[in-house]
Amino acid sequence: PDILLSLVLGGWWANNVSCGNTMADDNSMSGRSSSSEDEDQPTSVRTKIKKEPCQPKARKFSVTFENFRDLPAVKNRGVQSSKFACFGHDWRLQLFPGGYSDYPTPPKGAVGVCVERSNQTGKWPNVKFLFELRSSDGNISLQTSGDPSSYKCYSNTSNICALTTRPDIKHRFLDDKRALTISVVLEINEFVPKNPLAATMLKLFGDEESSDVIFEITKKEEKTKKRRREMASSSVQFHAHRFILEHTSSELAALCESSPEGGMNSPIIINDIKAEVFRGLLYYIYGGEIRQESLMASGKEVIDAADKYGVVNLKLEAEVWYVHSTRITTDNVIDNLLYADAKNLALLKEAVMDYIVKNKKKVMKRVSFKEVPGDIYKDLLAAVSRVLEDSDEDNSDEEDEEKDYASMGIGALRQKLDQRGIDIDGSRDTLIAALKKKS
Repeated sequence: PDILLSLVLGGWWANNVSCGNTMADDNSMSGRSSSSEDEDQPTSVRTKIKKEPCQPKARKFSVTFENFRDLPAVKNRGVQSSKFACFGHDWRLQLFPGGYSDYPTPPKGAVGVCVERSNQTGKWPNVKFLFELRSSDGNISLQTSGDPSSYKCYSNTSNICALTTRPDIKHRFLDDKRALTISVVLEINEFVPKNPLAATMLKLFGDEESSDVIFEITKKEEKTKKRRREMASSSVQFHAHRFILEHTSSELAALCESSPEGGMNSPIIINDIKAEVFRGLLYYIYGGEIRQESLMASGKEVIDAADKYGVVNLKLEAEVWYVHSTRITTDNVIDNLLYADAKNLALLKEAVMDYIVKNKKKVMKRVSFKEVPGDIYKDLLAAVSRVLEDSDEDNSDEEDEEKDYASMGIGALRQKLDQRGIDIDGSRDTLIAALKKKS
């Protein structure tokens, strides 16, 4: 066996020495850099690299190539970024600003990009790549990814992905300093087991044996004894755990404290919510997800229950589906506005304001604002600002950040706050104030 192993390894080594580096051959065949041709070696250029938030199994980096217009427009002439570390390897982006040759033939004139592993040791990791380009307004306008199965086991460069043409990049994707930013998402293409805590918590939902509090959902009590007997037979009980409630719903936990026997021997009566809505509320508290159809069908009831019992994220999730399933008209615009103001639903209020601005003539003619509180007019101005943002010429540096927050949508504000671990419930003013405080 030792002799056979020596022969196999000796043959492999001789083959690589006589034929040259296999990796270099593979790269040169696909239009990438070749060690035998100095003119095709990628040139290092000035780049800025920034790590961005991403999903658990992935890492995201923004790689900015400065002065893209000055990069070589020669086909197969690559430029490379600075290094960035991820998943135990050092990586670079290789960009082909003048186009490239490859198999299969890329689109005519397409700028190419690939990932190069800089440390050049070991087998190519099982990692998927996704490249993104953002237009000048910040929206993702182009995405492309490679096929992981096509990567060569011991190559140090991924397959080249086509972006778009050089003129299109100059027209749509350069910032005001003529720089091109490419976001690359690296994701482990392996099975990674999830933390079992969420599943364990969900198993406790409705578990009578370990519970220490009971809620009984009934309709409002009637005066007659007969009606009370009918109610008792139709009431629904839910078992829960006080420790979990203390960390997820302070209002339900307070009901347990105020109950004479803590809610165990004597159930805590709740008569202002439907049993199926309360079940969904508890299910969410224990880590479950409520189906989209249920949120759309019982949107207001879920919002009301979540708002009353302090389950903020459920309220905001139900609000999103309520907004997307509700058609705002001149007949219901004031009702929705007052409801949004009463329940502190900033996203719904924003949708109403946008409707008012876009249909101003019809609204002014048909809608009365007598019952509307005065503080909503600031939200109305924010809606006007979002509509007129592109035509606003006041770009003083001192006001840039404040203007960005003022015209930013509620969803974007909440996302920024969530990324920084800040409470996402509140009015537009509350959200902006929280962001400024953390800036």
